[in-house]
Amino acid sequence: MYKLSNKLTKIVTYFIIFLYWLKIKYYPGYSFLYTLSGFAAADGSRTMSREFSKDEVKEAKKANRKRRPSVFKNEAVIIASIYWVFGALWIILSDRILELVIPNMEAYKHLQTYKGWFYILITTLMLFFLIRDRIILLRDENKKTQGAYNKLSIAHGELTTAKAELVFQKELTESIINDAPVFIFTHNEESMISLNPFAQKMCGYGIEDLHEKNWIEILVPAEYRDQVRKIFKGIRERKQLQDYEVPLITKDGFLINILWNSTMMSSREDEEGHYFVSIGVDINERKHYEDQIEHLAYYDRLTGLPNRAKFESEINEQINRNIQGNYFMIAYIDIDNFKNINDSMGHQVGDLFLNYLGERLRDEISEPNSVARLGGDEFAILFVRMLKDEVLLKLEALIQRISRTWTIENRQFYISMSVGVVSYPFDGTDSTTLLKNADIAMYTAKREGKNRVLFYQKEIYDNNARQIKMINNLQYGIENEHFVLYYQPQFCLKTGRVLGVEALVRWIHPEEGFIPPSEFIPLAEESGQIYMLERWIVRQALRQKKQWELEGYGELEISINLSGKTLTSTINFREIEQILQEAPVNYEGVVIEITETANISDVDIVIEHLKRLRNMGIRIALDDFGTGYSSLNYLKMFPINIIKLDQSFIRAINENSVDMLLIKNILRLAHDLEFYVVAEGIETQEQLEFLRTGSCNSGQGYLLSKPVPVEMLNPLLMKDFYAVNYKE
Repeated sequence: MYKLSNKLTKIVTYFIIFLYWLKIKYYPGYSFLYTLSGFAAADGSRTMSREFSKDEVKEAKKANRKRRPSVFKNEAVIIASIYWVFGALWIILSDRILELVIPNMEAYKHLQTYKGWFYILITTLMLFFLIRDRIILLRDENKKTQGAYNKLSIAHGELTTAKAELVFQKELTESIINDAPVFIFTHNEESMISLNPFAQKMCGYGIEDLHEKNWIEILVPAEYRDQVRKIFKGIRERKQLQDYEVPLITKDGFLINILWNSTMMSSREDEEGHYFVSIGVDINERKHYEDQIEHLAYYDRLTGLPNRAKFESEINEQINRNIQGNYFMIAYIDIDNFKNINDSMGHQVGDLFLNYLGERLRDEISEPNSVARLGGDEFAILFVRMLKDEVLLKLEALIQRISRTWTIENRQFYISMSVGVVSYPFDGTDSTTLLKNADIAMYTAKREGKNRVLFYQKEIYDNNARQIKMINNLQYGIENEHFVLYYQPQFCLKTGRVLGVEALVRWIHPEEGFIPPSEFIPLAEESGQIYMLERWIVRQALRQKKQWELEGYGELEISINLSGKTLTSTINFREIEQILQEAPVNYEGVVIEITETANISDVDIVIEHLKRLRNMGIRIALDDFGTGYSSLNYLKMFPINIIKLDQSFIRAINENSVDMLLIKNILRLAHDLEFYVVAEGIETQEQLEFLRTGSCNSGQGYLLSKPVPVEMLNPLLMKDFYAVNYKE
């Protein structure tokens, strides 16, 4: 029984080994698609950039044939073979085993029936496991096949997209190169390799015209050729260069300004074969706008001359020139009385005159000298390496040729110029100082009589500094009321009694003491401070007038001086008019004095303002009569009540000169015209007696009384000059 069991165990063991051998031999688990997918997975990066080559497909098929499981060739044969072997072994061995195990024939026959059922069970299980394993194998292989197919589909799609993108990029690049409005050159230092259609169209040359020729000699202007060669030498060192300008000459000779960017490239075939790719943009329009902007920034719009900024730049260039004995001169020019043209004819006519003058100066001044308009009616000339005498002769000749009558619309204007001159480096070492000192010299020439040339000197600067200091002190004095009013009595020459007073301003400086009116009044008029000062004077004088009226001196007249600037300024006159209207005084006792020598630029405005004062009951006096050029015209035009003879006539009385005859005739004329006459500056008894006998109405002067403060004036109001023979 033991032997039978041992044999049975060996038979079952051999049978299991046989089944395992069949599984190992016929179930390796590979397919052709899986092999190919293995190639795809092993070289995934390449699937994005290319398709499988024919050689790779061939190699994959070969590997598949080696690995392909024969189970997939004939699965039915394999299963049938296993079943046949098992069935054969069962038929051969089952009866033998039963005979050995069951010697009893009755039992043996009985077991034969169960042996059939057992066979069916065993074969059913065997078929179940065989078929199940094949189905699982097929399912796994199908998954692998589908996965490989999906990967191949994705790779194929990506390859197709990449190929289309490459085609698009190529076409786009070619389109850009062919259609872009830029210059694209491929070249080396000597010859042109290629140029795009736009460059060919703009330059007028085809590649056949430039190939194997020195393109620099053909396209680049002569003055830029050395620069271009240096540029490409620099590009070889730095590999690229951006934003540099080099113009090109077209075939028809037209110059194109181009902004370039260049890069050095290497040939694939030859590492040493370098070439350049240069891309350029036409900047002719931009250069045009830049020129316009520069012209607007550095040239005067009206005259076309260089402006102050350009002139200062030219001065700085001269200063920075490293030349031994470097010197030059600057003439600062201002047109005298240019305001008269603007005020009488309007600014458009003034602009016409400035344009005319700019053309004349441009014609007179030639290189290396230059002329500029600094602003308004101010011009400047830069004289390079000319001596002082040469500059003076040039300027005097210039003034002589330009200082003539300028006629427009049947109106004539006399043109004159005041000129201040400085020299480098003696009068300044920078443009700001030189122009400032030239301006000081020019205004000094204007104050000293106009229409002249004045060279800058240290004394001029000192005087100007002193003047600036006085202007500042004047403003401080006005704000802090450092001024007082003195009153000079006006006596009736018949009775000797005081009829009125002239209000005269005095400046008592806290540090410098008394400052004469002759020093600060002209300065106040020039600086415009006269407006504030006159408003203060009018308020104080009217306040004192009111005080006298309260004290019983209601008939006492008070004379107040108004400058020509106030009379011609509508705004400032209205402020004076408002002060007068608000004052509760008898206007018939107020006299406004205007100076004959005052610069009255707009006569019509002055006449209108004086009439408004007359309508208030205020009387008008013409001061300094006889010293100007328009005395009789003023008498005819202005609504005047009183004329005041200038003291220059009064001084001539003692000399028994022609002036005495003039005074007699003036007095006679004044009485005939019903003007009241006041004599100024009576200083001697003989002058007083002459005026008394000549029927002069009243007078004032140091013989009668000098200007005094109000405290000293009150006693004089109660005295008779002739009775007490009062004199200072």
